[in-house]
Amino acid sequence: MNKRFLLVTEEWAGSGHKMAAVALEEALRERQEVESVRIVGGLETASPVLRELSRFFYVNMLRYGQPVWQRIYEQERVWGAALKKPVGWWLSGRLTEAILNEEKPDVVIATHAYCLSALAEAKQRVRHPYHLVSIPTDYHVNRFWVHPQIDTYIVAHEQVAQRLTHKYGVEQSRIHGYGIPIRRAFSTNTGVDKGMGKELLGLSPNVFTVLISGGEGGYGQMDLVVKQLTKSPLPLQIVVVTGTNQSLHNRLKDTFQRTSSAHRIEIRGYERDMWKWIIAADVYVTKPGGMSCAEALALRTPLIVYQPLPGQERHNTAFLLKHQAGIWADTPEQIANFVEQLRESHNWQRMAASIEQIRRPQSTQEAVEYLLRL
Repeated sequence: MNKRFLLVTEEWAGSGHKMAAVALEEALRERQEVESVRIVGGLETASPVLRELSRFFYVNMLRYGQPVWQRIYEQERVWGAALKKPVGWWLSGRLTEAILNEEKPDVVIATHAYCLSALAEAKQRVRHPYHLVSIPTDYHVNRFWVHPQIDTYIVAHEQVAQRLTHKYGVEQSRIHGYGIPIRRAFSTNTGVDKGMGKELLGLSPNVFTVLISGGEGGYGQMDLVVKQLTKSPLPLQIVVVTGTNQSLHNRLKDTFQRTSSAHRIEIRGYERDMWKWIIAADVYVTKPGGMSCAEALALRTPLIVYQPLPGQERHNTAFLLKHQAGIWADTPEQIANFVEQLRESHNWQRMAASIEQIRRPQSTQEAVEYLLRL
């Protein structure tokens, strides 16, 4: 019998959670064994008011109170209990009425932790039973992602699997280290080398290329980073992707594309085909969201992590450093120094070899094959 899939995510706390769901939806729709697949926003479906309150709190806490957010994140026992009961119990009823009884999914997949406990509670309410899958989209996991009613965990790396087992007592048989699901373009273009990638975008194949992105919102003092990189004694190709931050895009264009420079500077806005720029880059300067890391690693692009946000991004940074797949820079000056170091081919090759050990380019395909065997 063909299966019905429901993907539950959130987009207000960063686009990576939604992109993981999109990657799975994309792959599942191609399979004849799938009767239906649908993505929904958990809080948007269960409580739009709570969604707006949560988004407002999250955005402003990261803007004005990052140290406080770090402490909140670390209080996982308290917040994990709150998401289980009473919040989880209340949301479970809303989700059951709004979507679960109507959709009758065979498999429910959560790529964000907010409604995960609610989905676990709802398993005991619905008329049609389902298999519940938890997919953390970072290289770390906390109590928010864990519940006795979860049937399967699909995680970024064996290190995350070990934490689930040793800290939270999850049976190894329920954990699969397939990797964070990435979209098809990031898995099917892994054979394109850096020189070819540059040529496809009209860049010089022989000039060291630095890609800078602060996520969808253009976070992270990009103007200061570009200014420091332009002090390099050797020519660089500097590509800046500002996402949806139009004011930053205009400011960078006014500052750098209207002045002469020994370096080629490309200022881009929101890029749908971000994979093309990551392939072409010799190094990627970015905030270390789990999805950004997974995509860069899949395409063998070393990372310079800049201004990681509290919580998950700090843990993602620690993972990259431990496996020598990235560098943490605190200042634009440090970024420029690390770029000069990576120009040396032996340094770049050493980091590329480390990336080879942890990249998971077939994460989505492996996850889908498993899900269809349930």
